Amino acid sequence: MKGMKQALNKFISAFDHVLCFCGVVFYMTFVVCVLIQVISRNLLPSAPSWTEEAARYSFIYMVAFGCAVAVHRNEFVNVEFLHDALEEKHHGVNKIVDLLIKVVLLGFTVYILIQSVVPFAFIKFPMFSTAMTIPMQYVYFSLVLMFAFMAAAYLCEVLLVVAGWNEREGE
Repeated sequence: MKGMKQALNKFISAFDHVLCFCGVVFYMTFVVCVLIQVISRNLLPSAPSWTEEAARYSFIYMVAFGCAVAVHRNEFVNVEFLHDALEEKHHGVNKIVDLLIKVVLLGFTVYILIQSVVPFAFIKFPMFSTAMTIPMQYVYFSLVLMFAFMAAAYLCEVLLVVAGWNEREGE
């Protein structure tokens, strides 16, 4: 199990690095678009109309890549009073609760992906963005990426809990 956990940690690390890189690319695109908009509003007679949409879509994709990283780094807001109460007395129960929470979140993420995001993202009628005139399927595809990456992240977290199930404390 220890070898599986190390391999899983390496995969998660590589997965996080790729997601962070993509998130940084979209963040930099967002910053450049906002700077172009601000500078052109103040120094040019008219500002380009595409920068607002490009900044918005870059921000959306940045969040899509960042959500899975937040899962691995445990950066989502959560309620820890149950975790803290069980940690002192019942460490085994705490692992079960942790596993149960991650399984429920995995199931919820997969359910949202399959039932609502995929049909919404791949709507068949043509819709185009106003200023950039790109098909909106490219924008809505960010939801597919976000929930697919989050499902993969929660699956990795469930596997980490299971792989560490038989580890002794202090290893």
